Amino acid sequence: MKKFKVSITIEAESPETVQKVGNLIQNAVNKVEQRDIIRLLEKVAKNPQIVKTALKFI
Repeated sequence: MKKFKVSITIEAESPETVQKVGNLIQNAVNKVEQRDIIRLLEKVAKNPQIVKTALKFI
């Protein structure tokens, strides 16, 4: 599979927060199947509130 480098913009209070978010995104992309990430992010894009609901069960 080919590798691609993607740049994103993250608004945050501190560089540490940005680093943490970036590392967690990269970790998820490396460990979770692409189709599952796509499906999850599509759901979140349509309904961001779903994240708060899901976090109640984690």
